[in-house]
Amino acid sequence: MKMNIIRVFLLAAVCSVSISATAQNRFDALRYSQSQAGFDANSLALSGATLTSYSGFGSIYQNPALAAKARQSAFSLGLNFRDVVEESSYRNTITSFDDQQGGVSDFGYLYSFPTQRGSLSIGGGYNQIANFNRASSLNAFNGSHSIVDYFVISPGDQYFDPAFNTYAVDYDEAFDEYYNVLRADFNYRGMNQYMELKERGSIGEFNVFLATEFQENIIIGGSVGLVTGSYGYERIFIEEDLDGNYIDAIYDVNTILNEDRIDASIRGVNAKIGFLAEPISGIRFGLNYTTKTRLEIDETYSTLIKTEFYTQDADGFNSYEDVYEGDISYTVTKPSVISAGVGMGVLSILDVDLTMERMNYSSIEMGGLGTINNRDENGAIRNDFQDVTNFRAGFTIHLFDTFKPRLGYSVNPSPRRSFDAEIRYLSAGASFDVSDNITLDVGVQVARFDDNLDVYDYGTGMASVGQKVEKVQGMIGLSFRF
Repeated sequence: MKMNIIRVFLLAAVCSVSISATAQNRFDALRYSQSQAGFDANSLALSGATLTSYSGFGSIYQNPALAAKARQSAFSLGLNFRDVVEESSYRNTITSFDDQQGGVSDFGYLYSFPTQRGSLSIGGGYNQIANFNRASSLNAFNGSHSIVDYFVISPGDQYFDPAFNTYAVDYDEAFDEYYNVLRADFNYRGMNQYMELKERGSIGEFNVFLATEFQENIIIGGSVGLVTGSYGYERIFIEEDLDGNYIDAIYDVNTILNEDRIDASIRGVNAKIGFLAEPISGIRFGLNYTTKTRLEIDETYSTLIKTEFYTQDADGFNSYEDVYEGDISYTVTKPSVISAGVGMGVLSILDVDLTMERMNYSSIEMGGLGTINNRDENGAIRNDFQDVTNFRAGFTIHLFDTFKPRLGYSVNPSPRRSFDAEIRYLSAGASFDVSDNITLDVGVQVARFDDNLDVYDYGTGMASVGQKVEKVQGMIGLSFRF
């Protein structure tokens, strides 16, 4: 199909170009900077509206001052399950894909010191603060462009080399240019495209906290947190000539497969200081400040490209495969966060908690990508992202002695200027007193939102998938008081 000596020479020339890693960009930084609305079963049931009401370790994560509201020492453990269903629209074709995950959502220990006046509590624990569950797919015929058009665009990157080595990309000596072999005769006949994409993983925070009621009805608290997590990405993209359109083409291409994998570990440190006051019986005011969190991300990635051709030589069928592997370390600095809330009791049967959280997404910073890439991505963050205020409302019903139903609602406005990615959460749950010292907590939350997935750039445009996403998260926990 090509002269091997020419390919060796060309490959050496290509490899002399600076090879960039898989495109770490502002959307990676945004992913790692967002958090979910709920951190244990109770706060999940309230959609994260627990800034002024102690309801377990999820509320302490949001405002460490709330630890001083615990009148008994306690230990708790929670589990979660997550399900995501995505309906994708691509080239007038609708596909659906889903994925499920589960694991530990939270655990913690709190010790309440015996005091004659006020209160003093210390403790520590873990809360899952974000998850990355996504599952996308597409299955359609594309008569306009191909993923190989993307492979040709940037000689020297992680896609070009495997594409060149597997003959998906060829070189024209007469015109001194690389080209997509599907367009070798300037007659692109289209390919059936199929994709499955899964994103998995989560971020959690281990923290230690201290809180005290240093004056009557005035509490302050603080915590130090160690952030840790993992992220996994897998995309399988196949182009296939199901209808035999290339039988009489220069290259009788049967299949082009691209498989991308990313595995990242995440770690960082932050601190919180919280405040709670009850100037009037039944009316509470809460405030929390979280410092900037500098996340260090170590990432490994691989790109596999495999091609299958029918040819007129003795074999009649040829298959080629090549893999590019790499790693990179970079940083994402999440901006500081300010949260404020008010809580109130209504006729002793209903507790209402309203919370606002300011997220300065335009102040996210990336580092470790090189001077030029740092400048470009941080400039894109300032241009493409906007600052928002998340709103959360929670309602706890006190009609029964051993049973507390909860409802929650949360709105996270879109952090993206060019696309409405607003997320709305609706939650419900309850606490059941199993005995005088044991409580069972359950919470379920549903989030629905629209999204847009850019699959590849084909030079004159972007192959994009419109998505309708539904995410369901449930948590169950047990708390033991002593």
